[in-house]
Amino acid sequence: MSRIAVILALPIEYNTSSMLRCRSIISALQKNGHYIKCYCPGPDIHNKYYSSREYECDGIDTFKYKRRILTTETNGVHVKQSFKHKIKKAALYFFRKIDVFGSSLLYLSERKDVSADISKGNFDFLISFSDPMPAHMIGKYCKKCNPHIRYIQQWGDPLAGDTISKVQQPVWFRKIVENILIKPADRICYVSPFTCEDQKRMFKKQEDKMIFLPTPSLLYKEEKKKLEKLCIGYFGSYRSIARNLRPFYEAAKLNPQVEFFIIGDSDIILESTDHIHIIQRISPDNLSRYMAAVDVMVCLMNRKGNQIPGKVYHDASSNKDILFIKDGEFGEKIQRFFEKYNHYTFVDNTVVSIDAVIKQYLEKGVPYREPVKEFQAKYVAERLIQ
Repeated sequence: MSRIAVILALPIEYNTSSMLRCRSIISALQKNGHYIKCYCPGPDIHNKYYSSREYECDGIDTFKYKRRILTTETNGVHVKQSFKHKIKKAALYFFRKIDVFGSSLLYLSERKDVSADISKGNFDFLISFSDPMPAHMIGKYCKKCNPHIRYIQQWGDPLAGDTISKVQQPVWFRKIVENILIKPADRICYVSPFTCEDQKRMFKKQEDKMIFLPTPSLLYKEEKKKLEKLCIGYFGSYRSIARNLRPFYEAAKLNPQVEFFIIGDSDIILESTDHIHIIQRISPDNLSRYMAAVDVMVCLMNRKGNQIPGKVYHDASSNKDILFIKDGEFGEKIQRFFEKYNHYTFVDNTVVSIDAVIKQYLEKGVPYREPVKEFQAKYVAERLIQ
């Protein structure tokens, strides 16, 4: 079995969509018999994505970066900001408008310590995961210092082809940066087959190294539901720049005989009703109880672009039907790819279409679905290091 070094630019304790993907692959590699060592930042326990639940996987060593937490409060007492501090804060705001890497770029200074430790570890593989992308920047440096190691990059979203990013840098500049990042990799993996094809066209000199590798599904406990009503749940963020959840919400209002749960972060305000429960982001333990109670889980596609939300893969390990709401210019193409797995009910992102499917559930019942084996972590993990 192999010795594998893994680089992350977020704490492994955070429960973001990208970290769920990373942890699932890391755990699967370890369970498949490989030695794993993770290089990642230490967590901020006050971060909303932090989970106090210990990340359990025997045999995985960790190397934590030095923590750099910036705050304007001391022992709960707000510190008055000076004029100079306000100027810096304003400059930082405008910098973030053009910054393509985010605050995790601060961890780049740890690359020498990470590389030195990897050099001592006699590793066969080096894997860097994004998002965030500074993981690939650190990985690039470590590959340069350890040229014998096989270097694999696993991308959540591309840089130049990210259609829902708020970054205001021009595409040509992001393309230059992205080419610099991917050039030293021996293998480059993308979680969407369509993104992979676009990347091959955009970076022709690197296309032979690029493959599609699905986000691994998560394992959910299938428990007997406690609610007598048909229950449908959407679990995840729905920020307006990326996803349009309003048609689903309006269709839910038309069906008071169904219980709906919408749980996640957003910049739009939806009002709860007697049968629609709008809840902000909650802990993974609490979320799992809601997921166990629903009959149908909703996956909403992005407004534009061909990137695929991780939920499409995550939820495919359950026996529940997945209401796959298509959106954007690639909706039909994405449907043709996923319908072969027979785990989804597809619908357009309109009130009329979603309402019709909900009424079909009420009339004919919810289909029973078999888990998709191709998305299981143990298979995805081994394909990653082939």
